[in-house]
Amino acid sequence: MRFTPSLKTTGGIVIALLVGFLLGSSIQPLRSQTTTQPPATQPASDALVEKLVREVDETGRQARTDVAALTELMKRVVREVEVGQQYPELEQRGKVLTERIAIDAEVAIAQTMLAIAEKSVVRQGQEQWIVQRIVDFFKASQSDVQRYREKGYTLSSIILGYGIAKATSSTPERVFEMRQMRQSWPAIAVTLGMKPQALGNALQGMFP
Repeated sequence: MRFTPSLKTTGGIVIALLVGFLLGSSIQPLRSQTTTQPPATQPASDALVEKLVREVDETGRQARTDVAALTELMKRVVREVEVGQQYPELEQRGKVLTERIAIDAEVAIAQTMLAIAEKSVVRQGQEQWIVQRIVDFFKASQSDVQRYREKGYTLSSIILGYGIAKATSSTPERVFEMRQMRQSWPAIAVTLGMKPQALGNALQGMFP
């Protein structure tokens, strides 16, 4: 079985949605004041899709937090910075936040692609194929993968966890311990020192 989504296409979609989501969250109060129509009812989805959507929403909240912090820094720069002077503290803060946002986006892209793959594979009854790919690709223990599944992790989250571990030279156990403490995937990646593009490289070839 093969699954070969386009990184360029999916990445572009996710970035566009991320920007729209961030902008949309800012103007939502205005929208709620100017319309009297009830919100449209969304069609019912299966439990897996809803769980995947909740996980994506968590990543989105992390991205909004980091973008808000960068926005505040930008406003501070406009107020305080003068041409010809050095501001090492502001420069370092800007570098850190820019890198965090890049990691947020990279995690969002990977998470979206993996969720699409999982949804399709599960609906076709091919979960075991994904499990075997995780075992083979990450040289993981079948019992460990099964243990994470029994704890309620989606297959896409298990791949993401192993991918972050690989990208940061950490152990999967460390990554999933942090996740059990309810840290978001982007926050885990940043805490473990992941650099932009490292996750994409770590997952390259996962779905040949």
